[in-house]
Amino acid sequence: MRRYAFIGLSALVLVATSCVLLRTCWVRMAPAIASTGGKDLHLRLPDAGKTHLQKDKRWAADQLGTSTGTLGSHGCLVSSVAMACSNLGVKLTPKELNERLKQAKGFLPQGWVVWNAIPRVTEGKLSAEYHPASSHALMDEALEHGAYPVVKYFLLGGIQHWCVIVGKDGLEYLARDPLRDDQEPVKLSELTAKIYAVRVIRRAE
Repeated sequence: MRRYAFIGLSALVLVATSCVLLRTCWVRMAPAIASTGGKDLHLRLPDAGKTHLQKDKRWAADQLGTSTGTLGSHGCLVSSVAMACSNLGVKLTPKELNERLKQAKGFLPQGWVVWNAIPRVTEGKLSAEYHPASSHALMDEALEHGAYPVVKYFLLGGIQHWCVIVGKDGLEYLARDPLRDDQEPVKLSELTAKIYAVRVIRRAE
């Protein structure tokens, strides 16, 4: 009996390992740009001086949209967007933004943000731009006009993660990461070598 249990456990470990390896390989093949590059800029956008941590006990256990995840487990995007909104004058915590998006049908079932819901949850003050392809030019243009790029990268094991860009020092983008409690923004290149997606939060025109 123990032998069969051992074989079953080994099979589960093998399947889990294979899934991680497949996901990691897929990530490496996905279109991406380097985490440094573009224009040589030296600027810092308004920044509250703190990071909205997705695991903050005030909201970590809250359900993310209508998904099976929570803000603590999968709330990096909502936390990053909340920071961008707050820096643009619409003060929101991840908890508040999550609730507003729920009421405005601003989530897909798996917890992804519906970007055209951002004006609805910010009283028309802000907008969100979805871009099918990432580029340094896109990020630099946003920063130069006081807008906040929100970028996707992958953690170990192929887990997608988002953070908000709040400035640039030369070719280095400066980020607030909802998994890191840093007093100052960190270089994006310290978090990842590649960027896989860019969204932009800006004031509505």
